[in-house]
Amino acid sequence: MKVECLRSAHELDQLGFRWKWLESQRDYTVFQKYELNRCAAEWFADRESPHVVVAESGSGLAIIPAVRREREVSLIGETLFDYRDVLAAGDTAVLDAAWQELARLKLPLEVTALRGDQVRERWGRFDPKPFCNAPCARYQDISSSQFVSAHHKSAKASRRLRRQGLHLMRRSVGLDRYVNWVYRRKQEWTGHSENLFLDPIRQEFMQHVAKHGVSDCKAWTYETGDGDIAAVLITLESPRHRHFYTIHHDARWEQFSPGQVMIFDVTRESLAEGLDVDYMTGEYPYKNRIATSKVPLYRIQGTEPMSKYLHQTAGYLSPAA
Repeated sequence: MKVECLRSAHELDQLGFRWKWLESQRDYTVFQKYELNRCAAEWFADRESPHVVVAESGSGLAIIPAVRREREVSLIGETLFDYRDVLAAGDTAVLDAAWQELARLKLPLEVTALRGDQVRERWGRFDPKPFCNAPCARYQDISSSQFVSAHHKSAKASRRLRRQGLHLMRRSVGLDRYVNWVYRRKQEWTGHSENLFLDPIRQEFMQHVAKHGVSDCKAWTYETGDGDIAAVLITLESPRHRHFYTIHHDARWEQFSPGQVMIFDVTRESLAEGLDVDYMTGEYPYKNRIATSKVPLYRIQGTEPMSKYLHQTAGYLSPAA
């Protein structure tokens, strides 16, 4: 058994091949992708120091993408990764060894959020508690045409936008203008919910991710014929899912509810492509109205050092095929 701890983003460069192999062994989310974690580990190093534990034997491999904060241990991604998980395959003793190494920090563990009951079971020893739900529209539940028929008011609102001269556009290159548009306006926005993007460092991180292809991003826009932008939705893409990550609209178009109509239109397009849509963390009426299911999310908020929980038997990983 070999166990090592990597304490800088630069050291993570040696993990690329093994990390990506683990990605292929399980249906992880975009937030477990190597490139995105490597970027976040570097970007937020002043706030949370990388403390990534890798354990490997002839029969298993495990990576805990941990960071050390002032009072607790968490996982890479600061506040910007909606879903968290370890990466592991093979002999469960390998992941156990990685947890034992991390427990040497003698700090509690805090993780938000674990997506779904299967992930929760893998983290069962740490006693995850319900956090909230992530509404979704699943391809297996409803076709694109059925979705439109079920939401005729939204379809009517979409036609109304088109009569106002707005066109739905999908951008996969040259994203700078649209990403900057979203996060610059997010910084100026004053609403009732928490605004993570008041922080310029978080804005710059997302701009970097989109500009440099760190993650597969797309910008969906409503634009007039002369290029005036009414709304932008930033999505994170995976082979089976389209995650609706950030949306914002121009207040001048408020009466037409372009943000809510955008969610309807892009959901329709996604279902037509055979993709599941993930509306991400948090239940809001505008999400719940068009969702076909909800994925439970869980949180770990340890108050005592991790070693307290590690006497329990792991036994929750299946050997890699």
